[in-house]
Amino acid sequence: MSKVYKIEENCVGCGQCAKRCPTGSIKMENGRAVIGSTCVGCAVCFRTCKANAIVPGRREGRTAVCSSCPIHCSIPEGQTGACLRFVNQDGVLLRKEPLRIVDKSCIHFDKVTGLPSAPLMLGLGAGSNLYSADIPARYIGCDTVDGVEVITAVTEAVLSFSGAKVKIDTDDEIGPAGSPVRREGKVVGFIAPSEYGSRMLYIGGSELVTGPDGFVAAKTIIDLVNKQPVTLRTEAVRELVLQQGKPPVVDGRSPAKMRVGCGSMIVEGFARQWMDIHVDEVIACDFDVTAALSTHTTCGVRYGMKPSGVIPRGVYSSPGRYFGTPGTGWGGSDIRCAREAIASVDRAVARPGARIVVTETSAERAGYFELDENLEPVELPIPEDVEGVLQFIRDNCENCSVNVTAVACIGGGVRNVLSSQGPLRVNQALREKKVMFSICGQPGHVLPGGGITVESSVANMPENAFSWVATPATVFPIEMTTTREYYEEMGGYIDAVRPIHEIMQAIDTAIVKL
Repeated sequence: MSKVYKIEENCVGCGQCAKRCPTGSIKMENGRAVIGSTCVGCAVCFRTCKANAIVPGRREGRTAVCSSCPIHCSIPEGQTGACLRFVNQDGVLLRKEPLRIVDKSCIHFDKVTGLPSAPLMLGLGAGSNLYSADIPARYIGCDTVDGVEVITAVTEAVLSFSGAKVKIDTDDEIGPAGSPVRREGKVVGFIAPSEYGSRMLYIGGSELVTGPDGFVAAKTIIDLVNKQPVTLRTEAVRELVLQQGKPPVVDGRSPAKMRVGCGSMIVEGFARQWMDIHVDEVIACDFDVTAALSTHTTCGVRYGMKPSGVIPRGVYSSPGRYFGTPGTGWGGSDIRCAREAIASVDRAVARPGARIVVTETSAERAGYFELDENLEPVELPIPEDVEGVLQFIRDNCENCSVNVTAVACIGGGVRNVLSSQGPLRVNQALREKKVMFSICGQPGHVLPGGGITVESSVANMPENAFSWVATPATVFPIEMTTTREYYEEMGGYIDAVRPIHEIMQAIDTAIVKL
């Protein structure tokens, strides 16, 4: 007998259970959900059904019960559990992916740090174990690197406290800081304050992963760190498509280049180029700092330019600097065309024939004006010399891309599989830089303070290295690497340490280069 779920007559046919089922065991037939024989009893459908039409049941049949997370999937012969990692082969659950062993030529011992440059193996393919006070990590391997005995402990950690930081290179407005980010109508994260030239998101976190829409939040984290395209929605953007290493798509628009700097940078950083072609004013549109060349203290004033009398749109901050208003226009501001960037003209200062350039911070869009006899701006085709400077700015802009950072918050349970003498030993070893922590082979930045919060870029990680379980929680491949001396000092499971070559003989492995 094994656990399973069944559909009652009060099913309303909403299809949410079929959409959420991780094993694809639920199909919609004649407007109702039907659970097939491949159900592993993960209870995702049971917990997402608003009509309370799904109830626990039992079935006959030989299954293997998985002990790699608290769900305990009952997996039929030849099938995988809800996390899609373990397959039942003749009643034995085996990890589908081979354990990744790092090519030893990629590793050297760093005498400055006193640690190896990379782990001996990756958490990817290691599998998970339910944490306890006396159960070591899935695999603890040792080898000699430049004459020093090195130990790496690996596991695929099941984490409720986890997330993804997403850096989106674009000036396009995606919504106010602190506002929610949704996927399929469910809140999966929040917009963080913008970084220089980039919008920022934080997806996940314990409150959302363990909340009512935790399945969607956990899957969104995993899709992002697995380098899969994800479509999100914010208060300002109906369709925000994000994928590691690819340009963002904001409501169908995919900007090619990110800003070289703020509005001030466009006027001061290229002041000599602007002055060489004898323009009288440059207005650089920016949601942050819109700038005016002629009155800016570090360019126009410094180099002795005469004020043009042309006043940019924005809230005055200091000479030549104006705070912009965020929006869907030029430079992420609310300016929708070049003419809107000119708020007014001071007739006591301006002069006929003055040459005015309006551009945004990436120089993707630009306009050119000259003041007529009545000191009114007249838009004209962009002259060749102006276009040359604009192209020079574009050439100094980097390509837009999305970059994802995996955030793992390691609790006491995970730390217990690394040390038999309590989690504090692990924290102390990390703070004393006696242990290198990595996520799927990539160096992790350990945040200071208590606990273990680690951030690591996924850019150089293999695709589909992460997964999720139906608690819901995420699964992160992690590694802790140190010397045998330090490992013994932190109370490691010395009896569980095996030479790498023995591990390779015992299980399915694959060699990878970092």
